[in-house]
Amino acid sequence: MNNKKAAGILFVSLFVILSAISLMSLVSAQYGSYVLDLRQGSEQVIELVVDFSEPFLQIILGGEDYTGLLLFERFLIFILLLSIVYLSLSKVPAFEDMPVVTWVVAIIIPLIAVRFIDYAWLNTILVSYQVLGIAILGILPFIIYMFFLHNITKSAVARKIGWVFFIVVYFGLWSTNQNDNYAQIYFWTMLVALVFLLLDGTIHRALEKQKWQDAERSALLESLVKKHKRREDIMNDPSLKPWLKKHELKKLDDEIKKLEKKIG
Repeated sequence: MNNKKAAGILFVSLFVILSAISLMSLVSAQYGSYVLDLRQGSEQVIELVVDFSEPFLQIILGGEDYTGLLLFERFLIFILLLSIVYLSLSKVPAFEDMPVVTWVVAIIIPLIAVRFIDYAWLNTILVSYQVLGIAILGILPFIIYMFFLHNITKSAVARKIGWVFFIVVYFGLWSTNQNDNYAQIYFWTMLVALVFLLLDGTIHRALEKQKWQDAERSALLESLVKKHKRREDIMNDPSLKPWLKKHELKKLDDEIKKLEKKIG
């Protein structure tokens, strides 16, 4: 009886496993087909948008020869200039009450700039932004790691071990990388980490001092707001006699000046 029961359980288990495998294969095949159809549909939509918009952008942003050279990059620079010019014009008093004129001028200026920029200058701008992106993305892991060490742990030994580990990792990346540009980034990051390792105590004290200064400044600002609120209440209080009101206001003004001097 036990053998029959065990055989039945084994048979049912094999049936469930085979059914699950078959179902998973069916779902996987259907999902793969769905993903493929979705990808093909997305590519068709993208091609349709590009084919529709490219001729117009070539005429507007393509330059004197109406070519589409770096067309997408030109469009991004146009949007960037448009945002900056509009923000600048919105601060000019002469354009405050003329939003239509502001938009017209904000569109024309970057349009002229982008339309007649030649390839050499365009490539220079793109290289500058490329360098900016590399610098930001290259230094970002270091900054995150630095604040991680100084905010998470208060132990100088733990921070130094962390910096040593960071230096070892970047030394490995620098020594094994075949690309000179990447190797230079790893090398200088490793060198800066070495400086932070040697000056760990000084840097940590400076960061802690900055935290205390920020906290003190926040407290002074809060106190200053309360003083101004108190001054306003005294000014609007009809129950106070004029001589008492004048005395209280003078006292508050002296305190406000002292707070403003401390805040800087």
